[in-house]
Amino acid sequence: MAARSLTTAATLFTGPGGANSATPAVNGSGTFHVVLDGTVQTLSTTNSPPKDPIKGLLFVPGLDDNDPCNNLTTPFIPPNVTRHQDVLPFEYNTIGLAPWISTECTQSFLDSSQRMEVDALVFYIPSHDNTKPPGPKDSAWMLDENEEWKSQNNYPVYAIPGLAGATLMNQLSMYSGDTIPPDFQNDSMSDEPGIIRLITLINLEHGESKMPSLWGFILAILGTILVLSIILLMCYQLVQSRRRENLRRRIEAGEADLEELGLHQIKVPREIIDTIPVYIYADQGTLSETEPQSRNSGSNDGSSVRSDETCERRMELDEKCAEIKMERATLERTDDERETNKESKTGTEKTSGDEEDESHADNPTVRATHSSCPASPHAGHRSRLSYTQTMCAICLEEYESGMSVVRELPCGHIFHPQCIDTALTQSSCLCPLCKKSVLPTDTYPVPVTNRTVHRDFMLHRSRWSAP
Repeated sequence: MAARSLTTAATLFTGPGGANSATPAVNGSGTFHVVLDGTVQTLSTTNSPPKDPIKGLLFVPGLDDNDPCNNLTTPFIPPNVTRHQDVLPFEYNTIGLAPWISTECTQSFLDSSQRMEVDALVFYIPSHDNTKPPGPKDSAWMLDENEEWKSQNNYPVYAIPGLAGATLMNQLSMYSGDTIPPDFQNDSMSDEPGIIRLITLINLEHGESKMPSLWGFILAILGTILVLSIILLMCYQLVQSRRRENLRRRIEAGEADLEELGLHQIKVPREIIDTIPVYIYADQGTLSETEPQSRNSGSNDGSSVRSDETCERRMELDEKCAEIKMERATLERTDDERETNKESKTGTEKTSGDEEDESHADNPTVRATHSSCPASPHAGHRSRLSYTQTMCAICLEEYESGMSVVRELPCGHIFHPQCIDTALTQSSCLCPLCKKSVLPTDTYPVPVTNRTVHRDFMLHRSRWSAP
């Protein structure tokens, strides 16, 4: 990884195999200590440690005796500089230092460092410049116009300013012997004899792990909660959508109890009420008397012609049905006029009277009452008898056989049309007796909500938990 700083200091070794940390080996007034911070350039990161810094004894790699670079590097490398054999007895990690003067000599130093298995190699371009060397892509670091040398070696390579490299090279020549240099001897170091060598520490940029800030933890937690909330909300909406669809299907099929679900206050449209059959009430006694008369008349006369008395009775019943229809139409018309336009009482009564006369004149049912013996519009249901009801459950008025007009709901219960129509259009769509819906199975004008689904779920849950 990229280097952040390079620190070199003189260290006293009391013997082969270790350094004496108790000895004041690093003393600003008596020993060498240099720090390069921010001026170290990384040329290659091959086999660089992921976390720990690189630490080792500093030396200059030696070249072959017949290598011409020995003569070329003489102006830059002192003859008594620290070599590999000077640091090898200490069994310590090693870091090489070499000048970058030519392509051939640089390659020789790279090969020599490869053989000596250094932990890192530090180059410097001989100059009096003390600034950071150019970047790794600069042409100054090209060997044969390519950068393959960076991947051919199994150690990282760094570069330092020329002035710092010359200083380190000079110090390596001073600490290459087996004794302490006279110029740096003092009382504390003379008490315990040993060998001084330069040890180098290369700190990497990622060497110190930075803990994320508190806001980072908070944002990460909030982000996780937000994502989980969105996922849970989507799952909940999907489940609720399926439950609403299932409940709607059950309601349309007539399998759900609307009163338990709180949907009994739904109103029934007028067009649906008009499709519910209306006929004349007849009890069992009337049916039993009418059927033998019909059979005897058919056997004696050979025809189905009714008597004049029966025809007149039918006409009276038809007139009563027509009157009921006219009353309902008049009430509806009056309500509409009252909502849309509130006129004077005299004008309203006059208009209502005219409309009533016109409707009586135009109504085919009313005209039919003056014919000889027309077919009743409810003749197909005149003999129906549902649940043997004898009175209307709303107004508590008993039915008159052959006289009362009744409306039969899909459940089979019968009521006066004026009573049940008011209840269905203003109160509820359920039958007042059995609480079954009057609406067709494929008609449901109110959408099913999540609240309705929850109520249905709680009802099923209470039934399952009941003993």
